[in-house]
Amino acid sequence: MSQIDNKRIAKNTIYLYFRMILTLIVSLYTSRVVLAELGVIDYGIFNVVGSVVVMFSFINSSMSTSTQRFLTYELVKGDLNKLRSTFAASLNVHIFLGFIIFLLAETVGLWFVNEKLVIPPERMTAANIVYQSSVLSFFIGITQVPYNASLIAHEKMDIYAYMSIFEVTGKLIISLALGWYGGDKLVFFAVLVLLFSILVRIIYRTYCYRQYKECRFMLFWDRDLYKSLTAFAGWNLFGSIAWLFRGQGLNIILNMFYGPALNAAKGIADRVSHSVTGFIRNFNVAMKPQITKNYAVGDIKSMEILCYRGNKFTFLLLLLIALPAMINIEFILNVWLVEVPAYSVGFVLLILTDSLIDVLLGTSQFITAMMATGKIKNYQIVTGMIIMLVLPVGYLLLSLDFGPLSIAYAMIGVSIVADITRFLFCKYQIGFSFRRLFSIVWLPCLATVSVSVPIPFLIKTFLFPHSGWVGFAVNCIVSLLSVSFSGWFIAMTKEERMAVSTAVANKLKKK
Repeated sequence: MSQIDNKRIAKNTIYLYFRMILTLIVSLYTSRVVLAELGVIDYGIFNVVGSVVVMFSFINSSMSTSTQRFLTYELVKGDLNKLRSTFAASLNVHIFLGFIIFLLAETVGLWFVNEKLVIPPERMTAANIVYQSSVLSFFIGITQVPYNASLIAHEKMDIYAYMSIFEVTGKLIISLALGWYGGDKLVFFAVLVLLFSILVRIIYRTYCYRQYKECRFMLFWDRDLYKSLTAFAGWNLFGSIAWLFRGQGLNIILNMFYGPALNAAKGIADRVSHSVTGFIRNFNVAMKPQITKNYAVGDIKSMEILCYRGNKFTFLLLLLIALPAMINIEFILNVWLVEVPAYSVGFVLLILTDSLIDVLLGTSQFITAMMATGKIKNYQIVTGMIIMLVLPVGYLLLSLDFGPLSIAYAMIGVSIVADITRFLFCKYQIGFSFRRLFSIVWLPCLATVSVSVPIPFLIKTFLFPHSGWVGFAVNCIVSLLSVSFSGWFIAMTKEERMAVSTAVANKLKKK
């Protein structure tokens, strides 16, 4: 991997990482305010109704991955006309898909919300308004995908950083507005979220239109181009459906067995997980274009090493944030939320554990590597079928009365099998090496865990078992120092430490 690539990844990651700290704090406080104002039942309704809309996103997710890959390829080749055609074709396909999903949402989805979800009768009208707002917001989001893909291809991560701050600030203002509104707060919240999402999309599109010549709408027909885009997306559909089953499907069966109160608990856990893993998502976004570009120019060795380094760094970043959160989770939830829904602590711990395992096993990097090859038929069929098992397994466990947390255990078990399978495809289809994976990623990461994790847990157990603010502060500081020092000296090589030090020093000089 070239020094230029290293610098760009480091710069983009620093942009996104430090700004994510602010968005994490604001988004967590926003969730606290929303839960307090809406109450457990309405908060649960908002989460589960939104899940029904997201169920239809599997088609869009397939096209999103396809668009990012093809735009990145054309950007590397430097053919502006082909780049324009690729963007326009992607936008046309997304507009078409938007109407298809809108039709499904207004028929099948609407029936499911009114006939199958467990919602108190007196809140059905509000639930339907929330649903319609979610459908419209989702339709707008579908046509936004090619613009986001263009930003990723051009590696303009600073724009993502600034917009993320704008988005969380807007959502905070919306949540605070609930306090003075005297009407139906759930309906008011849903409508404001819709209007704000429209504003965000307008800003994104205006920037892309002004900065990138390819970001133009035009009607045209190129059979081979449309066929390439849709064929890739078609096989990717298996993976998208699988993630649908894993995420939103579990929310729905949880509602069918336990009602909206448990959806509120899982919604809180998902919010914590989303906020914590936002740090690594930003890092992965910064790496995706480089992985694809390395494959496009035939540099497989650099691509593989980049995947492993990304794998290692994302794990260390996630451990740095997740460990203090997991150790202090009861205190955090009690301070953060006015009313902590039952099972929230268990869901948070298990979902964060699942995230750590996924990152250690290289989920994001290996998905990007497989997408770069374009040869995804067998990969998507096999891994998709494995991931889909989480829904029947989860349903069976709930039917046998193993309790609501059993779906999280099912998610972890199925994820491990899928992650291992994903690497095997990279090994036999691209040429990745298990020996290099073990030596570069697993061995140093597991050594870091074995050194860094016991110390803060022992301090928590024996010195601050029922900690207040003092114990919370001590536990956080010890956890951060433990992971930082062990990660720096055990997990990272001398070359990696020098690269990180140089990138941070250069960034500070510019300030």
